[in-house]
Amino acid sequence: MKQDTAPVAPWYKQFWLWFVLTPIFCVMIYATTFAVIAIKTSDGIVREDHFRYARGTYVDTSKEMRAVELDLKGEMVLDNNSGRVALDLAGLVPDGTSQLNLSIIHPTHQKFDQLIIMTATSQPNHFEGTLSSELQGKRYFILEPDNIEWRLRTEAYPPYEARSLTFSAL
Repeated sequence: MKQDTAPVAPWYKQFWLWFVLTPIFCVMIYATTFAVIAIKTSDGIVREDHFRYARGTYVDTSKEMRAVELDLKGEMVLDNNSGRVALDLAGLVPDGTSQLNLSIIHPTHQKFDQLIIMTATSQPNHFEGTLSSELQGKRYFILEPDNIEWRLRTEAYPPYEARSLTFSAL
């Protein structure tokens, strides 16, 4: 009887060992990479009045309803090239409203959001402001006074060159 006297390769040179361990190592590397990405990047914030109650999620629409009570509507002209934003507000605008906050929200990246302070001009219910950077892609626009008593909103798609947008409460 003949015996095989060839030396056995060390464990780390065995094919089946690496065939089994390679997918496990790949999964560990990918899981670590995705865990680091999830920790270092934020999901952004929800820019509406959502709250949880028991097992459901509800939206507080009291600010929009207040805008409906005041019959507020807005017409905004947005010029992306010059950065000029002009707003004509109609309805029962509360006395003493000298400035409004216009939030321009990117749907997915919070770092592209802008907050523009719209100041009153000499014309009644006319406000103006300036963009801090050009707009690209879809945007949500939320208009509120400093005391956040009411809220108007709209959304827009490009192009933004001399674009007219209409704000409504709901």
